[in-house]
Order: sequence, then structure tokens, then C-alpha cells
Amino acid sequence: MVIIEPFKEVGPLHCRSAGQLGWALALSVFAGLNLDAQNSIVVVANSGDSTASVYSPAQVFPGGDTTLKLLKVLPVGKTPNEVCISPAGKRAYVSNRGDISVTVLDLENLSVSSTISDPELKSPDGCIVSADGTKLYVTAAGGDSVFVFSTADNRKLSEIKVGHEPRRLLFSPDGSRLYVSNGEERYVSVVDVKAAKEIGRIKAGRDNRSMIITPDGKYLAIGNVSDDTVQFVKLGETESEFVVGVPRSPQRLVAIPSRQILFVIGRFDNVLSMLDVRPNKAYGRLQGSIPIGRSAWGMAASAAGDFLYIANTGDNTVSVFDLRLMRIGFTVPTGKAPLGLAVH
Repeated sequence: MVIIEPFKEVGPLHCRSAGQLGWALALSVFAGLNLDAQNSIVVVANSGDSTASVYSPAQVFPGGDTTLKLLKVLPVGKTPNEVCISPAGKRAYVSNRGDISVTVLDLENLSVSSTISDPELKSPDGCIVSADGTKLYVTAAGGDSVFVFSTADNRKLSEIKVGHEPRRLLFSPDGSRLYVSNGEERYVSVVDVKAAKEIGRIKAGRDNRSMIITPDGKYLAIGNVSDDTVQFVKLGETESEFVVGVPRSPQRLVAIPSRQILFVIGRFDNVLSMLDVRPNKAYGRLQGSIPIGRSAWGMAASAAGDFLYIANTGDNTVSVFDLRLMRIGFTVPTGKAPLGLAVH
């Protein structure tokens, strides 16, 4: 394993703040917003008031900056933490850490569809839906299991034992494996999806959490929150090939194939960092950081890969980061303490 370098502070890139853009201007023209032609949806879990905000990307002016138009605020369970959306975009699933439940949202009718609950689903956290849309996987961070539910009738299909405090989930490119980060272990569990059991472990850092597959399909990248690192593990291997130091508390990783950049939230430093994932000698190197909102947590890319949406927990906002201009455009209000965020 090779350690490239620890994080060193770099000068911020220039970006346009929400204050400079003017919230008053944005609100004054909301009635004339042009909604995204693809009917994209952004769902944000607001942990402080037990709600989920549903938005649609929109342009204030034709050809202008993209913002988010609030469609509806829906009630969910206590202390919602994470959210995932079905591949078809018809359902969103909000894990409620204050309950033993997952709230199912109907995104077509903007309503609460049902609630999934199980006595052993302690502190539900990360979730993901299978590619065919038939199964929902949810981590029980208060225990050591991943729960599998049928999306047709919310019935529990199985419970998969993994490490203690499972947090996030990610499918392998072929869908045959499920990676599970374990907050209180020094490993990521590898689950055989068909057999529904753990079949391997990948060495990881402290409080390993967010995971992505790099755009070249070569590595599993893992954010280690308490180590302030991102590690790169070749698919099929169990140890890191190299580890990169990043700003404090790397809560979320998002890769943008078109730009060959891996974006990393530095929650404690209030920055968005960029790692170079082009096929060159600088692979994985920290390129720089851009200031974002306070205590950012959730982040996801638009379907077209031209925007990032970032939930700023400390500001009660979501920012729209324009990947074409590499700056924050609009920042819009959410509920209290937004955490998880998902896009379809």
C-alpha cells in the first residue's frame, strides 16, 4: 500500500455565493421557472423536523443557472438520515434513525405511500434499491445487519449479517456483489447478492463510510471519516493500492465520469475537494478545494452529470454546484438539518 500524501491546505477556487446571487431575486421569479424537461427529482431528508423535501431542477431564465423548485414537503419518521430512489424514479425510501422504520414516498403523486418497519431494524441508515427495482437493502446501524425487503409488498426477505454499525451500501458494476461499509470496523463487507451472505472483507480505515466505483471501473474508493482519507482498492482485491489525505471528515464521494474527477465533501472544513482520476501518474491526487456550506453531508450528481446537489446541514440549505463552470450557482432553503440526498 502506498501513501501518496497527507492533505495540505490549498487556496480556494473562486465561486459565486448564494448571497451574491441574491435569494430575493430567485424567490421573486420562482413562478416563471422552467422545469427540467426530464422531470428530474431531488429528495432531501431533513433530520431536524422529520420531513423530506422534494424538488425539481429548474432554470430561472432560459439558458440560465439551474436552481431547485420545491414541489412538496412530506412527513416521514423521526430523525430521517438517508434516502434512496428506485431506478424507475417512482419511489423514494427514507431511513428514519429515530424510529425502526423506512418511509416510502410516492414521487408521482408526491405523497407518503407506506412505512416499512421491523423490530430488529435498529437505527436504519444507508439504503439502495436493486437494479430491477424489486428489492430494497437497508443497513441497521444500531446492529450488525443489512435488511432486504420486497418493494412490492414491503415484506422482509432476508437479514444479512455484516460488521458492526453498517452505514452505506454500493453494488459492484455487475450487480453480483454488495459492498457494506462498517463504521465500527476496519473493513468493508463484501456480500454475495444471490446467496445473501457475507463472503469477504476489504481492509479499510476508521469509520469507513461513503463508497464509489471510479469512472474507469478499476477501483473501489472508500472514504474513511475518522482518518480523513480516501483509499483506492482494485476491484477483486482486499487491500488498498494507495491512500490519499483529504480535508477533514470525508462524508460523501461522487465520481463524475465526464470530468474524470472524484468529488469529496470535507464536512468539518466546509469544502468540496477534487481528486484527479484521469489515467495518469497523478491518479487520485488532490487537485484543490472549493468552499461550500456549513457541515455538508449529502451529495449526489444530476442524471446528466452536469450538476452536484449538496445538503448543507449547518445552513439548512441545498446548494447547486455547476460542473460546467465549477462553481456554486443557487443555494435554496430546506427543512431543519438536511442530511441524506438522492437524485433521479
